[in-house]
Amino acid sequence: MTVNQAQMLNAWAASRAAMVGIALFASGCNSISDTPGFSGLFGPENPELAGDPTAQAGIDYEIAVRGLGVGDSPEETAENQRMLEIVKSQARVYKLQDNPPPSVALLKRRATADVALVERALKSEGYYEGMAVITVDEFEKEVPGSEAARKAEELANSLEAGNDDDPVFVDIADPVTQPVVNIFVRKGPRYSLARQGVIIEPAVASDVQERVQEAAAINVGGPAQGRAVVDAEQAALGALNRVGRPYAKKGKRRAEANFDFDTLDVITKLDAGPFTVYGDTEIVGLRDVEEKYIRDFITWKKGDPVSRGTLRDAQRALSGTQLFDSLTVEIPSAPPEDHPDDEPYVAPVLITAEEGKHRTISGGVSFSTSDGAGVTAKWEHRNLLGQNEQLTLATEIDQDRQSAGINYVKPRFGKPSRDLVGNFEVFREQDEAFDVLGATGTIGIEEQITEHLKGSIGLGLEAAQTRENGQTLDSYLFGLPLTLAYDNTDDLLDPTEGLRGSAVVAPWAGLFDEQEAGFVIVDLSGSTYIPFDRKRNYVLATRARTAAVFAESRDRVPANRRLFSGGGGSVRAFENRFAGPLDDEDDPTGGLTAAELSVELRLRYGSFGVVPFVDAGIVSEELFSEYDQIRYGAGLGLRYFSPVGPIRVDVAVPINRRDADRPFQFYIGIGQAF
Repeated sequence: MTVNQAQMLNAWAASRAAMVGIALFASGCNSISDTPGFSGLFGPENPELAGDPTAQAGIDYEIAVRGLGVGDSPEETAENQRMLEIVKSQARVYKLQDNPPPSVALLKRRATADVALVERALKSEGYYEGMAVITVDEFEKEVPGSEAARKAEELANSLEAGNDDDPVFVDIADPVTQPVVNIFVRKGPRYSLARQGVIIEPAVASDVQERVQEAAAINVGGPAQGRAVVDAEQAALGALNRVGRPYAKKGKRRAEANFDFDTLDVITKLDAGPFTVYGDTEIVGLRDVEEKYIRDFITWKKGDPVSRGTLRDAQRALSGTQLFDSLTVEIPSAPPEDHPDDEPYVAPVLITAEEGKHRTISGGVSFSTSDGAGVTAKWEHRNLLGQNEQLTLATEIDQDRQSAGINYVKPRFGKPSRDLVGNFEVFREQDEAFDVLGATGTIGIEEQITEHLKGSIGLGLEAAQTRENGQTLDSYLFGLPLTLAYDNTDDLLDPTEGLRGSAVVAPWAGLFDEQEAGFVIVDLSGSTYIPFDRKRNYVLATRARTAAVFAESRDRVPANRRLFSGGGGSVRAFENRFAGPLDDEDDPTGGLTAAELSVELRLRYGSFGVVPFVDAGIVSEELFSEYDQIRYGAGLGLRYFSPVGPIRVDVAVPINRRDADRPFQFYIGIGQAF
């Protein structure tokens, strides 16, 4: 350890003043690193490692951290563990441990540079009195009572006890075994953010001033973390941006730390810029998309105060149409230099579009022991009539089911959040449960009720011929399906956090087997995804479903409208529709009530993953009575996380297998099971 580091520790003890003022400049978050005792509070989170002269192959070393172990309470222990992970993410001795330096001297150089990085990490989390000492000890730790070990222990005890005397540093010339990097950390008290406000120049209206001050104070009372201060400043700028001040900028920041009460006060100057209103909106770059359709996305009026949030929302919505390779919605980057400060600036809006290809051909393959090999093909046109109308032709062929269909979507039907949807499909299914040949079609509206909630209602028609137990039965039905779907997950094919749920109520009426028939299907399902780590490599996923068909009896419901369980999206250990009652010929009969539950643990390691899972399902031939035995299955899945989504391989075995059940089921597909 160097004399400079000892002087640094002594300087820390002398720095405990009642109040310290710190001027932080608008040049950025790095400026605070020049202030003694507050180095790098708002500094970069990941220092540049390129060009590190110690990053050469060489001697291996161990790392030990003191001061971030078990605390006086579970909360302190958890906080110590959190800070330990932060230290590991910042210190070069950790980041470059797999690439050790060629000599102890260069290892010491690496460790010396880490002192500032660790202290900056402490201060960025609100530990402004936090200190770090890093030693490279070249003694054989297994020899008890050695002078090196005694001095290292003395140093650790001195730091943990808060002793401000000059500590003893270990610096042995000749190593006996591989070096040990000892990181001694003393966090000190965690400061809280007592006050954060702004000074706005030029002055703005009192209601705007109040709104901006409220935004700046969003983190007051919490830990005085660097990111909390910066986030609050951005929130204050955002509040100005939303009320006709799109050119607002952050100026100088002043922070004052009260060492007696462990608090921090922050005041930031904001340059409000000129009051700005919308001018004319120009659209350039269109080829096949009608300008009228683009203008339907414009929610602002000429003369209204400019809001950058409104512009971003329009750009996001237009980009979501999948009509453009690139699209921007912007105002000039700055007002004219000669614009008078006391007059509103009329800013023109420019929408610049670069259209992409509007037609797509896609396909996919799948395989399971239940359905065999399967292929899908799809052709899509996303701008059929010039206003984002979507026409899709699709076909699906596998061992048990073949279908061909057409789907049409007219977006923004009457209002921005509503679509007109229609589809028609002809299909044929052949399996142990039944054979059916039919056609079905629906037309209706679909509406985005909130950001995560969607609803739909429509009119459905179906004509089908079903063959079951040697009988051929015709059905002609019309229905009124209603659907609510909620989804706040983070990914469509590989969700790692959030909740999905759907509720379907579908009344059907018509003729079945030349007699009047009527029934109502209610189907409720949901799934949750709970990550166990920040990188979301370990996720607990659960799925539940309950459904019922309210009908006179099972025999008065066409077989293709009854409830079944089993298969790739259900109880995976059983064949499609086999996790339920069977008839005398071991064919699934279906029922009027069904329930399912699945639990799986998704473990990701780089580009690959392992998924152990358990599924269960039950079906009753009658409504809420005479349940069949619960069918259980367990299995193991493998995942490869490709650019298009996880490629899934699942193998499942039935726990309570019957003679008619296969010993295992095997599935290959794209996307998680649910």
